[in-house]
Amino acid sequence: MPVRHSAAAASTDLGVRVPRVVPCRPLLDFSPKNPVSICRHRFALTRSTKHSHIRRAWSCLCSPPRLSITNMGAVASSQLKDSPSVYATKIPETGQDSTATKSSIDVNGWNQYDYVIVGGGTAGCVIASRLSEDPNVRVLILEAGRGHNSGLLDLTHLPIGFLQLYRTEVDWNFETIPQAHADNRQVYFPRGKLLGGCSGTNAAIFHHCAPEDFDEWERKGAAGWNYATMIRYLLKVEKYLPNSAYRDVDASHRGSEGRIFTKKSEEIPPVNKTVLEACQNLGIPYTEDLNTRKGTLGATEFMGTVDAKGSRSSTATAYLTPDVLARPNLTVGVHVRAERIIFTDIDGTSRASGVILASSATGARYGVLASREVVMCAGSVATPQLLMLSGLGPSAHLQDLGVTVVKDLPHVGQNLADHIATGSLVFRAKPGTNISLDYLAKPLNGAIALLKWLLTGRGPMSCIAAAAAAFIRSDDPALKEAFSSNASANVPVRDRTSGPGAPDIEITWGAIVSLDNGFKKPPPGCEGLTFSAIALRPESTGSIRLASRSVWDAPVIDANYLASENDVNVLARGARLIMRLTRMEPLAELLEFKLVADESGEDVFWPGNTDPDEVSDEALQAWIRKHACPVFHPVSTARIGTNAENSVVDAMLNVHGVLGLRVVDASVFPTQLSGHPCAVVAAMAERAVELMQEER
Repeated sequence: MPVRHSAAAASTDLGVRVPRVVPCRPLLDFSPKNPVSICRHRFALTRSTKHSHIRRAWSCLCSPPRLSITNMGAVASSQLKDSPSVYATKIPETGQDSTATKSSIDVNGWNQYDYVIVGGGTAGCVIASRLSEDPNVRVLILEAGRGHNSGLLDLTHLPIGFLQLYRTEVDWNFETIPQAHADNRQVYFPRGKLLGGCSGTNAAIFHHCAPEDFDEWERKGAAGWNYATMIRYLLKVEKYLPNSAYRDVDASHRGSEGRIFTKKSEEIPPVNKTVLEACQNLGIPYTEDLNTRKGTLGATEFMGTVDAKGSRSSTATAYLTPDVLARPNLTVGVHVRAERIIFTDIDGTSRASGVILASSATGARYGVLASREVVMCAGSVATPQLLMLSGLGPSAHLQDLGVTVVKDLPHVGQNLADHIATGSLVFRAKPGTNISLDYLAKPLNGAIALLKWLLTGRGPMSCIAAAAAAFIRSDDPALKEAFSSNASANVPVRDRTSGPGAPDIEITWGAIVSLDNGFKKPPPGCEGLTFSAIALRPESTGSIRLASRSVWDAPVIDANYLASENDVNVLARGARLIMRLTRMEPLAELLEFKLVADESGEDVFWPGNTDPDEVSDEALQAWIRKHACPVFHPVSTARIGTNAENSVVDAMLNVHGVLGLRVVDASVFPTQLSGHPCAVVAAMAERAVELMQEER
């Protein structure tokens, strides 16, 4: 993601001066100069501020069709609360210090709920919906972003268009600090900022990951989170829509009564079938379904979170339906941020008793009480940030910033793990093969595709961006030759997987040329495919730390990408395998390879156009450090474990050493999953509700 650095610099409370980052942010555009683009393994319609005809066309197209969505948005919006004044108690200005403890704040008369849920993301929507099924339980959920239905123009409904949501109002627009092992680049770090969270802005992939991942969790201290338990909840959240085009999918392995719609798309580009055939010829077997008890190894089409009308099925659209939002015991606050959790002392132990919140950094402060629990569902960035601002975290770090320590929890904000990818390996299509989606770049073609989606819910716009993938092990003996090179010895890798049936590399592809997350224009007239390899089990871990005592200042994100040489070696194997794959029939006959000697990485087709037997490991490793990009699956910043010395929460998801405070989101994952985590977060939330009900 290219950025411009202004001359001015911003300082933090840590005394660090950093350049202000101004994103080079294109807007929606179907012009021939800005084709449909793919970010590593994801499609996006590229953007431009110059072409108002697209905005006019979009507005014209959106008026008459699918009025039910528009009406649903209007109904849903009327049930969301924009102002805290209608559901919380204003704190007098003399008591508006958000760093104060409860004992110094008069809480008499504060609005009280049984549960206060901080974060209306992937997990928060599930929990709010399930808890409020009991009419005697009062539930408040607080979301910093907007609602999930803003009308027909809401691009969060468009499965293929999720990259259009980056750098918009539904994105937190985070950045890492410069990454020392990734060419010192400051890396874009998006997170969902709306009801549904990342389930409303991600690639819409429904993935169980590897069964052994969950058994590893239990070995790490997460008792009860094994696969035998988790599969029940993974099935519980799902409502599978059978598709006659995929008769080999065994519906008995799919959930049928859940809230989140899933299906395999009928509209994937035909070249995906060609790539899957090439995978088989290389030695990667085809599997009809990645989400079964036999595991996730192999190549196939993804299951997407898409409903029967071709719209995204997020946890917000699935669990916060108009009838749920109409419940008198459920209050949904939007455009509001929790600034601090407040505590009561009970026989020497701190109990979370409420939350201080506000709609802006300078606006009035409000308070709410939680008679049973405060439930943190703010995600792997915001959850540790708010815990630390509330006095729960590494004591030395909190004291340095003047935050009163409630409980020394050294692992809050630590152990940050994220998937990292090679960047784009681009391959030219032979003239006349018509394998790319570049035809959507023409305004008329793009408008027709949008109109088809609006009227019927079908067409390329209804397809998820990452329609298919291959999951492999970097030590697979069947792929040994594919990983090897005449130019150098096969780079060594350590087995970081959760078990012998779990992958450590994901290969993804798209029928388009994409560079630098779709923000760098490809050469004129360029058509082709873009591949990427993802390291699913990275050794490198980073941290989330506070920049100041204010929740309104973004935290310091150091993902520490590629700090481990093993991660680079795994990605190098993945890159070389992609180069082999594209030279397998029947895929090879669709591509052309113009060999070049340049190993600088400046040629956009390098290393894809280079003979895999000639490029060295060292050259691939250098290219990876320059171009690697994250896949935005951060986890483990408040992980489950047995005690405060090795974790943040226990197996019941209660924060160690305090009462009435639970965390339910990807931050509690003991280890990184070998796949896409959204379905697992929703399943975790379903189980968490049962745990909460058992503890009443």
